[in-house]
Amino acid sequence: MTSAVSDSIEDRGVAWLDQHRAEQDEEGGRLARIRSAISRLEDDPGALFEQSILDDITSVRQESPADWQRIRAAAKKAKVQVGELDKLTKTLGSGEGGEMFPTVEPWPEPVDGVALIRELSDTLRRFVVCDPEVADAAALWITFTWFIDEVHVAPIANITAPLANCGKSTLLEFMETFVYQPLKCDGISPAALFRSMDRWQATMLVDEVDTFLRDNEDARGVINSGHRRNGFIIRVVGDDHEPKRFATWGAKALCGIGSIANTLASRSIRLELRRKMPHETVENIRFMPPELRQRLQQQLARLHEDLADTVAAARPTPVPGLSNRAADNWEPLKQIADAVGGEWPERLKAVAITVTRMDDEEQASDVGTELLKDIKGVFEEKKANSIFTADLTEALWADSEAPWNTWNRGKPMSARQLSAKLADFGVRSKQIRIGSSTKKGYRKEDFKDAFDRYLPTDTPSQSETAKQSHNHGDYSDFPNETESPGVSDAKRCEPHNHAGRFDVSEETPRPSGKNREVF
Repeated sequence: MTSAVSDSIEDRGVAWLDQHRAEQDEEGGRLARIRSAISRLEDDPGALFEQSILDDITSVRQESPADWQRIRAAAKKAKVQVGELDKLTKTLGSGEGGEMFPTVEPWPEPVDGVALIRELSDTLRRFVVCDPEVADAAALWITFTWFIDEVHVAPIANITAPLANCGKSTLLEFMETFVYQPLKCDGISPAALFRSMDRWQATMLVDEVDTFLRDNEDARGVINSGHRRNGFIIRVVGDDHEPKRFATWGAKALCGIGSIANTLASRSIRLELRRKMPHETVENIRFMPPELRQRLQQQLARLHEDLADTVAAARPTPVPGLSNRAADNWEPLKQIADAVGGEWPERLKAVAITVTRMDDEEQASDVGTELLKDIKGVFEEKKANSIFTADLTEALWADSEAPWNTWNRGKPMSARQLSAKLADFGVRSKQIRIGSSTKKGYRKEDFKDAFDRYLPTDTPSQSETAKQSHNHGDYSDFPNETESPGVSDAKRCEPHNHAGRFDVSEETPRPSGKNREVF
């Protein structure tokens, strides 16, 4: 390489570095000036509305939505009218369609958080068939996204089902409607993923995650790193491969069939859905009334405005019966439940225990339907209502065209493997008595719900065990004061929501967490 060429490359490198440093200094100067203005607000209420400061805030709002939200939160804490600040710094932002994340104007009056979260849960069940505990967990998770700056753990919402057509994408769309700063990012590359997290601190919503994360260690690592506040990764950027830190903290929802990697599952709250049966009716989410959508969004924004300090100061005791990691995942939701009060502190305990106990092993794919179909055939062929596990496995092995005789790497499916597959559908073996013998086995009646849901017939099933027939009927004793309108299924029996009783004892409180970071 000639000296002239070498000097030219060096000059360009120096020029780039000088420009990069100048940009960093300019950005740092803006934030420093804004912080200074906020600190002067007590003595000078108009400090934040000086034109030079407004220009700085407008630039930050365009270039770093995450910093803009921190500025807004700090201004709100200083009793500034943030609505006026929103108007004075509003620009077209990202593209022709408006801002990347349009500002949601808070509801003009104080909000009853107890009723709001309950209404979110009930509204979800208008559009998705799911257990009441799952709906409650989803409603609390949606609310948590609005308090992302006040909590220290960001549990992943793991939307899953054993097979297709169970409402997963509908639940994700429901979340996209109500979470804080939603960013749908199907098929996003790992590089775009961590850059988006760093730039916007949005609620990342990823569909078809069973395809997206397959053999993608880099993407899994990026998502894992954002589980706790101040999570980040380091990547090299630019022609000179300069190391740069990218923040990955934020709320994330993953949607797909079956299980996710263990490292992700341990950082998740599992929202497992089930297929709708013929007699179960839900509404089309595309026709959600706009006034309902707007009201709930504004009320969530107002709830955050009113309870941000309370949630940030909360140091909840762990939910009894959960492991350390599971307790961490539920901690921010418990902070919110404790802050809103009412029925939610107790209800959350029951919801957390129920949802956490849902089996998190590898879920069934289409092979699950085939297994259920063959088991149903065994019961019918033998005209039996009960069958020992050993007899069931032998009957499955007998069909040379089925996969069960070579399931275990060329060997027959074991009793343990059968048990694991059936657990995906909520069916578990138990001690049964046939004649004079008592052994582990299965009862035909225990398969009724799975047969009805995943082996549909032309005749609608009138299942007596369908959980959708009553809202929250088995674990809570609080009546629903805000019945959701518009549920059109006349066949469904809907006694008062959250009926029943439960009792969960407390444990010793954990030590206080980290101090809150405001801005």
